[in-house]
Amino acid sequence: MIRFPLTALLLAATGIAGGAQAGCPTGADMTSGVTFRLSTGETESFRRLDNGLIQGLFAYEPDQASRTLLARGIYLLEVVTLENGKPDFTTRTTYSFPQPPSELPLPASGGEWSVTAATYGEGHIATERQHYAFGEMTWQSYGACNYDMIPITIRYPELDDEQRHDVLHFLPELGLSYLAEFHDKDGSDIYDYISIETSQ
Repeated sequence: MIRFPLTALLLAATGIAGGAQAGCPTGADMTSGVTFRLSTGETESFRRLDNGLIQGLFAYEPDQASRTLLARGIYLLEVVTLENGKPDFTTRTTYSFPQPPSELPLPASGGEWSVTAATYGEGHIATERQHYAFGEMTWQSYGACNYDMIPITIRYPELDDEQRHDVLHFLPELGLSYLAEFHDKDGSDIYDYISIETSQ
């Protein structure tokens, strides 16, 4: 039997679970995009490209941002810094997986998956072992909007820092994930996403 959090069941019963709430983005909005706001004032926007990849744009200063490309809304394929809207290719890092992007696994609650990715950045080719642990589905609120959410923990077994790991929040209805937590031996950063709207 599949068990769901009581709160999620109550939300579903009252008709307000997921992005179907009035004014809340749905998967249909991903072509034009959705924008989250963090409690610290930054914004992160996501949209689905014609090739099916998800582009993320994290704006942290006026005229400065980082752009990511995600396979299946989860797996990082590219990250690059933007200056005045233009990519600074000296900061670009790419990741390649053994499978085509469309065949990388979607999260299954309680499941795990490991892979070795090839990386290229700053003129160097390397490999990176990644281990994904998919948590149990719960729900996440962004203001008045509520969505099913699967937490994903990514660890890097070959790194010397055993405490290094990331936590993503994956929203199946929108087909995207964002970095919610970063941990290493020097400490932790928690990113609090507080609202969501369709991109202008």
